[in-house]
Amino acid sequence: MESKKRKNIRSENKPEKEVIPSEKWLVSFKNHHNSRASLFPRIIIRQFYAQGYYEAYDMIRSYAEKLSLEIMWFKEKRNCSNLFISKTFPLLESICIYCNRIFNDLEPIPCLKDDCIHMFCSTYCLEKHIRLKHCVKK
Repeated sequence: MESKKRKNIRSENKPEKEVIPSEKWLVSFKNHHNSRASLFPRIIIRQFYAQGYYEAYDMIRSYAEKLSLEIMWFKEKRNCSNLFISKTFPLLESICIYCNRIFNDLEPIPCLKDDCIHMFCSTYCLEKHIRLKHCVKK
């Protein structure tokens, strides 16, 4: 009888996995290949969620390698200045609201309506969204 109690006590004392909440991070990239006419590189700022420094670094490193960008800096959004905290930046990897595709475009296409905050992967999806959601017909 005592051995059953000891087994129950041991199983109750097992350490549970610690849940680490995701933090919002900001990253700044430098794009040297934006166009041939421009001599100066373009600066891009994106936001994303990660649970810690190493996960954040892994995400932005793989993103930068895919799109051949240079990482300038990255840090938790709460540790940035008020200029960055109060502003909303595009996500690192966005999901198109119309076709539900994940896309990594440097310039996501925003909805043309002022009160709509959706982003799209193409002008085709934008046009379909405007017709469907905002009832504008051609």
